[in-house]
Amino acid sequence: MLAPNTDYHVRVQATRRLARCGPSTLPLVLTTLSSTPEILVPAWPWWPPQYEHCSRLLANLCQKAELRLDELLKHPTLSEPAGPVLWISTIEATTHLPGTNYEDLLCAALASPWKTVRYASAITLATRAGRTTLAPATISGLYARLDEEEDFPVRLTAAYTLLHCREYIGLDILLQLLNPEAPFEVRKAVAFLLATELPVHLSVAQREQLTTCLLYVLEDPLTEPELATQASHALSKVALPSLLPTLIDLLQAERPALQILALTTLEEIADSSMMRRMMRRHTLHTYIMPLLRSPESEVRRQACYTLASCGGEYVAAVFGTIALNREHPAHMEALEGLRMLRGVLRASIRENTVRWLLHALKDADEAVQVTALDSLSYILVQARTQGKRQALQEISGFIANDPLILLLLNVPGAWVRQRTIELLGLLWSPHTTFMPPQNEMLRLLTDSDSGVRACAAFVCGHIGARWAVPGLIQSLLDEDPHVAQTAFNALCQLTTTADPIFCAVLQELARLAQAPQPYPLAQQALQILHKSQRQKP
Repeated sequence: MLAPNTDYHVRVQATRRLARCGPSTLPLVLTTLSSTPEILVPAWPWWPPQYEHCSRLLANLCQKAELRLDELLKHPTLSEPAGPVLWISTIEATTHLPGTNYEDLLCAALASPWKTVRYASAITLATRAGRTTLAPATISGLYARLDEEEDFPVRLTAAYTLLHCREYIGLDILLQLLNPEAPFEVRKAVAFLLATELPVHLSVAQREQLTTCLLYVLEDPLTEPELATQASHALSKVALPSLLPTLIDLLQAERPALQILALTTLEEIADSSMMRRMMRRHTLHTYIMPLLRSPESEVRRQACYTLASCGGEYVAAVFGTIALNREHPAHMEALEGLRMLRGVLRASIRENTVRWLLHALKDADEAVQVTALDSLSYILVQARTQGKRQALQEISGFIANDPLILLLLNVPGAWVRQRTIELLGLLWSPHTTFMPPQNEMLRLLTDSDSGVRACAAFVCGHIGARWAVPGLIQSLLDEDPHVAQTAFNALCQLTTTADPIFCAVLQELARLAQAPQPYPLAQQALQILHKSQRQKP
């Protein structure tokens, strides 16, 4: 359990074996953990894997022995004060026993002489602060960890915990750690926290302060791309309408990377209906449109994503115009942007959108065809997951009635054939009468491309195509093991062991388990046969 390179499943087995021994092993476990040297590998921001299993073991043994976790640190077995590994394992064990209050234990750990123990305590308190109010003594202990002589990870986590407690000195510390003088890993961690875990109870002044610091990170040409991306996400979380003119200026910068960051921020800001209204008031689309002709494909793509997040009939018309113009630099990006268009399922937009994408399928370029097929599939998935039954039926009807779809099953490009099969599978549902053509699907089970064969087998199982059973049985002997596995899974969906043909197939596969080189599906066939025999009365 304590070795650095033990496989995960071996740690789990060792934990379970010790747990089965019961409380009698507690003295040995405590002595061993307490005497183990401090574990410093892997270095922060990673965390040693040993603690997960040690903490689960301690929690289990405490419950069986009816002890509190804080009693372990003063157990009679320990001749000396508890060591860092026992401290951290105990701290981590508190997360497995959420019904008991161990805040005093965590507060005491903040004053530990080991930085790893202080860090583990601060992390656990950060989780606790998101659920309940911390005691004044605990908050004082966190303040003591903000000293500049403290280790960076502990300062960062303590500041983050205090910010959750509405102690706004935490925000000041986080912004200090965002400065270029701080180590890169620390700056990246701060940006990640601000982008994903920022509390919502910030005042306007605090948002403006945070915006200023994040803009500095964004505009600094020396900022690493990963850090700049996180800063962009964080900026979108605190954005006020006053930020829009600044972002417009960034769109006109000569640096493509900065343009992409500004566009990414605007895309996320557009999730707010109020900010979308403000973006329209600033006629933001007029500043984004020139970027659709940028020589950088990533700038064009992100510009399309940002326009799509704004939505509206004007943006839809822009995408449609570009989608019909093969010579436009953003032709491919517009086809991709159509799938992300806000409000694409509205009756006033969806018909034209599907028509534009179907028109793009006439293009001889394989990449254009695949992009259009992916966009059609994505729109269908949106309609299904959002429960828009009428939109789903209308879009499915538009696609199914286009004769070009079936012609794409015979094009030379395997990429296009596979995407077309996937689209046909999405058109089918228990509430529709549409069914992919039998002859074409059976032919595709023997296609020259393994990806096409596997996709055809999957779709046959998905749509419940009993007529495909003979072809799927032949596919069990496919030279590609992934195709054979997919065909086997499809057969399991379509038939049961009550079917004599399927039962005979399973028996033939099971016989191959004794071969010098066992067939990959033989073991699965044996398991299904054994299960069916157990279920017989």
